[in-house]
Amino acid sequence: MIAKLGVLGGMFDPVHNGHIDAARYAKDLLSLDLVNLIPCNIPNHKVQSYAPAEDRLAMIELAIRDESGIEVDDIELQRPSVSYSVETLKTIKAQKLAHNITFILGMDSFNSITDWFNWEELFALCSFLVLGRSGLSVDKKIAEKVQLKTRLAQSISEFFCEATGKVFIASNFNIDLSSTSVRAMLSANSGIEGCLKQEIFEYIKDKNLY
Repeated sequence: MIAKLGVLGGMFDPVHNGHIDAARYAKDLLSLDLVNLIPCNIPNHKVQSYAPAEDRLAMIELAIRDESGIEVDDIELQRPSVSYSVETLKTIKAQKLAHNITFILGMDSFNSITDWFNWEELFALCSFLVLGRSGLSVDKKIAEKVQLKTRLAQSISEFFCEATGKVFIASNFNIDLSSTSVRAMLSANSGIEGCLKQEIFEYIKDKNLY
């Protein structure tokens, strides 16, 4: 069992440099032992994926091939049902992979967290690292619902002072890149330099994805 596990979920459709940068940033900032990228199978709030699950998984494996401390976990792809974060975290908790679990997500996702399935349970299963780009902040109504005043940590040591339920906002993570924009660039045959690893670009072309 490791001490600190980071969990970064998403469709990864396709996985891009922003995903990997986020995983690296979280790992370094919080001194995480491991960050697991968890591709979603059937989303609850989003449209279905453009690429099949096996291709999205293969692209993640290409993206992290040379990364230390970043791995992929296909836990949600193994389930034929809708991918609920609370169920995934319960399974990870039951596997006793780590003493502490940090859920890594963007500010936009955190601002919709009260729409998630059984969202209240999440705060008893993990803590949250919110990657909030400059100028973005937690919605006031969301802050009230999740009791942010009592959960917000002002330092890394304070963030880890409790096993679960804390929130740390990293406002200096300024990478703004989405799979939607990457798919648009691929469709338009525009440059993808700085967006995708060359191996992933070649995989997409070989498989005729997007």
